[in-house]
Amino acid sequence: MSVTWKPLLISPDPDLARRLAAVLDELTPGAAAVRTEYPPMGAMAALARESGSNICFLDAATNAEHAQFLIAEAAPLVPVAALHHRNDADLILRCLRRGACEYLADPGLEAVRSVFERLARAHGSASRPTGAVYCVVPGKPGSGASSLAVQLAAELRAGGKARVLLVDGDPMNGSVAFQLKLKSEFHLGDALRDWHRMDDDLWARLMIPAGGVDVLPAPESAATRIEVSPATAASLCGFWRERYAFTVLDLPDVRAAVDCGFAAVADSLLLVTTNELAALQSTRRAIGYFDSGAADRTRLRLILNRYMPATGLKREDIKTALGLEPFEILANDYEVMQTALLDGRPAPPNSRFAQSVQALGARLEHKPAAAKPNGSWISALFHR
Repeated sequence: MSVTWKPLLISPDPDLARRLAAVLDELTPGAAAVRTEYPPMGAMAALARESGSNICFLDAATNAEHAQFLIAEAAPLVPVAALHHRNDADLILRCLRRGACEYLADPGLEAVRSVFERLARAHGSASRPTGAVYCVVPGKPGSGASSLAVQLAAELRAGGKARVLLVDGDPMNGSVAFQLKLKSEFHLGDALRDWHRMDDDLWARLMIPAGGVDVLPAPESAATRIEVSPATAASLCGFWRERYAFTVLDLPDVRAAVDCGFAAVADSLLLVTTNELAALQSTRRAIGYFDSGAADRTRLRLILNRYMPATGLKREDIKTALGLEPFEILANDYEVMQTALLDGRPAPPNSRFAQSVQALGARLEHKPAAAKPNGSWISALFHR
């Protein structure tokens, strides 16, 4: 299969950038986009779209840690060839684990030509990881973000075909296990501790199934500390994308999402708020923090939960106050949610809350929302 390559070259090393740019210009005349500085974390998707590139040559040596993060961001989108001035076994392994498919220590004409030829042969025969990762965070504690995360995971599992992962990344509150009445010996910290030897068998032992959804709960003790670096977040998301159609990550707040790096590599960050003034004030500050650290606001989705037009600000006023249009409005369904919490299951699909989350899931998947038959199939999935 013939492939017309449009390379994106990223290297802060002027000698490397100049040398490889000349090679690319010979092989793909005028097609290469060259960037002589690393983009900020979270900007790779936008950069790939803007340049129209279908392959990325990335300097993995000038700033190895930042480069690892960028590889994990770019790899689900385009093939990534990592560049270094020497064959470093440790760096090669790290780059491959982050998602790079090629490693070049000597990016000369024939070496780059070979990369193009290998990838052209594989083009169309091997699919790249396409699983979506959604971070769910509250604009203010108590906004219902964890309830949304649980319900969204159930909705994305609809029909039983898609593999879905639900991760509780909030050790302080541990809401997912509480809402679903789950108990597990393992949590995200255990996965991180054994990450150097992680494989499918070990991962399966860490998971606890709940109605067809794989769940990784928070630790039992709120005193357990879980430290996630941006590079680790990128590696985790790459691992999840390869194995799940959807991953829903419940995080305590925007600061945690940005500082850990999940906000930069997730497909969407769902910022959950209500229309109460105090919640909107906290949400405004959260948006400011996101803008300061995650770069790409196009992935930020404002979710207006428990919306009651009779009290609090109206939708149009919220847009003015926050500078962000609500992506979806979720119904206020207090009694149903309390019953679901007592039963340890998501809200039934014929409830107003479940139907509004169904609409949210359809929008996230870029498909029209479809009415689902009334019944209790979601509740039955999680019933024990």
